[in-house]
Amino acid sequence: MSKNEYEIRARVPSKVPVRDLSHCTKIVRIGDAVDPDSASVELPRSEFLVFALAEGLIVGVGAIKRRRPVYARQIAERSGVSFDPNTSELGYVAVEPDHRGQGLSELIVRELLANHPGTLFATTSSERMKRTLTRVGFVERGHTWPGRNGEQLCLWIKEAQALPSPD
Repeated sequence: MSKNEYEIRARVPSKVPVRDLSHCTKIVRIGDAVDPDSASVELPRSEFLVFALAEGLIVGVGAIKRRRPVYARQIAERSGVSFDPNTSELGYVAVEPDHRGQGLSELIVRELLANHPGTLFATTSSERMKRTLTRVGFVERGHTWPGRNGEQLCLWIKEAQALPSPD
């Protein structure tokens, strides 16, 4: 499929059927998400979700996670970068293996950003995700720290988008 054959759709989790949330959890588990085990609990609690669909089927997902100040403080401490603990997190960006290489992660993240003008943070160890975050305006900050599985995680920050000035 070409990039033009995918549909990108944004939803609040309360409007997403349980079976679709369950399918998204499976996509996150096989993707490079930092903490896939938390997806079944956290995806339904997210502020916002974005899906990539192919022929009406969800093949990719991403989320603006709910605010978790205690967790954000832990990330600030681990990375050595101070940021507002009420900052939302971008995460659970994952695409089914058969649909990778189509630029879907970037499309998903851009749609998430279009629906959340505030500052965001993300953590990752994935080289693919680092490239995506760079392309959409996130900046790597601080130092790396070991994740649960021995991978080296890093913090990425995207400052709030300026609102257009009224004419």
